[in-house]
Amino acid sequence: MSKENLITAIIYTGLDEQLGPEPNFWLPRETSKELLLHVSIKTITMLSAERGVTPRTLAFIPFAATGLKGIIKHIEWVDENRRGGTGHAAITIVFREEDDIIFYKYVNDLEFLFDRTAQQIMIIEESKKNRESINVLIQNLLNEVLIVLEEKKIEESQLSEVTAFPEKDQLHYQFKIIVAGDPTVGKTSTILRFTENAFRRSYIPTLGVAVSKKTINFDNIAVQLIMWDIAGQAKFEFMRTDFYKGAKAMFIVFDLTNPSSFDSVYNWYVDIVNHTESDEEMIGFVSGNKIDLVKDRKVQEIHARQLANQLNLEYFETSALTGNNIDIAFESLARALYDRNK
Repeated sequence: MSKENLITAIIYTGLDEQLGPEPNFWLPRETSKELLLHVSIKTITMLSAERGVTPRTLAFIPFAATGLKGIIKHIEWVDENRRGGTGHAAITIVFREEDDIIFYKYVNDLEFLFDRTAQQIMIIEESKKNRESINVLIQNLLNEVLIVLEEKKIEESQLSEVTAFPEKDQLHYQFKIIVAGDPTVGKTSTILRFTENAFRRSYIPTLGVAVSKKTINFDNIAVQLIMWDIAGQAKFEFMRTDFYKGAKAMFIVFDLTNPSSFDSVYNWYVDIVNHTESDEEMIGFVSGNKIDLVKDRKVQEIHARQLANQLNLEYFETSALTGNNIDIAFESLARALYDRNK
């Protein structure tokens, strides 16, 4: 993954009292009008959901129809000529949804860059002079973000070479894990949070599977989990039998804010069981992801645990955003596999 294609666009959106949200400055210049309008409307209307309170920290928002996400910095400044005496705008960096863990992981490193740019833009907007210089600030922010991400990518690569993948003769056990769940529940983000490699993974788009590895050491034993991130899209259903072959455990993820993804847990369980050949019951875990979205939660823990117990699966609630319980869940899985196979 090169730094050049990691970011789809950067867009500065202003709120015009007559016209509504308007994209003012953006890069690349050839960004489609449809994307500009879609991003501008959704980022500015976020403020109405917050009852006019401008978020002080960076926010993430999906643009589901496009397969993209955005990291947003909202800006507010004094303008006595406007209703309410304030002006509003937003800086949005747009990226592919599959790369969201990179921005989640390094959000603290990017916050300062956004804050500094926002402060500079506030001064320009309040003065009502040299607004074209905002375009330069947006270009500089884009370059700085790309530099930070490239530095983090290099750091991850150097760390991986030393610690992530030991030689096979250092391993005591290797297990293939099926990671399944509906699209957008956070399967990939969960895996990348666990492996701590936001940039490094092997993705095979034609097969709809991404393969990641991590070795866990405990009791002087090295256990490597080979995680197959199975595509949730229907177009890959006919290939799942081959994907499941040789798997020793399942890890089914659902979104705590999306009841339909929870309803799909049983279907994923049945699908995996019906397409694997094993004389013993497969070890399995269910992960209720996005526990950090407390206000948006729709699936209650008691119901999730009841389903997990019914299927004889372990249950964890996790957050790929904060990392909460991610390591514990996978380490518990590794220990369970070791205990069965030692």
